[in-house]
Amino acid sequence: MRKIQNIQALRGVAVLVVVLFHMMLVEKKYGGAVSILPGFLEFGNFGVDLFFVISGFVMVTVTRGRFQNSKQSLLFLYRRASRIYPLYWVYTLAALAVFLVQPGWVNSSQGNRADILASFLLLPSDLLPLVQVGWTLVHEMYFYIGFFLIFMLIPERMLSAAVLLWGIVVVVFDFLGLSPTPAYRLVFHPLTVEFLGGCLLAVLYHRDKPLRLGGMWLTAAATLALLAAILGHIAHGTIPGGWQRVLIYGLPALLIVFLITEAERNGTLLPAALIQSGDASYSIYLSHLFTINVVGRLWAVFAVDQVYDNFILLPVMFAATVFIGFLSYRLIETPLLRLSRRVA
Repeated sequence: MRKIQNIQALRGVAVLVVVLFHMMLVEKKYGGAVSILPGFLEFGNFGVDLFFVISGFVMVTVTRGRFQNSKQSLLFLYRRASRIYPLYWVYTLAALAVFLVQPGWVNSSQGNRADILASFLLLPSDLLPLVQVGWTLVHEMYFYIGFFLIFMLIPERMLSAAVLLWGIVVVVFDFLGLSPTPAYRLVFHPLTVEFLGGCLLAVLYHRDKPLRLGGMWLTAAATLALLAAILGHIAHGTIPGGWQRVLIYGLPALLIVFLITEAERNGTLLPAALIQSGDASYSIYLSHLFTINVVGRLWAVFAVDQVYDNFILLPVMFAATVFIGFLSYRLIETPLLRLSRRVA
């Protein structure tokens, strides 16, 4: 199956805006009294919603024509798990080592507490994982398991109906709020709707003919959708939660994925640098908190209440984050993926 290059590019966009958000936090923590990164970079959380929509789109794309096949279903689940866990465990072990030596450096926002088993297995918990961005992977694994059941049990012609039913159940039980447990909150979390929206987008993409519009016009429309999400964030004033997040971040993310995939079908590819960043996006995502915090702690040693050190260290921090992410992709992630394919 041909890889959709613009989906990779959108992964690159998603991970880079997440990096910028965390860089803003690190600058405030270690960069002295003066900050130059604007507060609206909190909007970088939007990258997570873009990842979720992309995940739903990719799940439908990679399983086309294979439904109700036990071997293919199990292979799908294995490939998803082997894509997520091995590299995640590398960084979780690194975080655990730091936690055992310097507990104050890990999960300081929740009293330096950690559920180690839940962290390693990506289980729902009241505490963030040791690698804090792992909370999104908890959602990913839940979605993969749910989609695996659909893939194994339901005919492909009923995929849209099954996805819509799943979405209705999420909406109803989230509003009922019957149980405060972490598992209940995960299963009926509003963010699940973003995954499901990505699934429906893929069904539409693979059934219908391309929109007969210029790729550049579609890309411009996607840029306007991104701007709408930024303005929605600014109007809201902070990172939205629950169904507000689905409205402010999720709907623009769906529109962007739709427009950018259609742009590729009309001959327009996003820049190669973004596509390459998308290839390495998982490594960048898992490694970036380590990198920016190391640079931030070094920065704190000589930080001054002026802006010139910010103008020097922030580009260094961003470049180091991307470099370490690509290094992780080449030296750790790619060999692990090759090994998992041989096992499969």
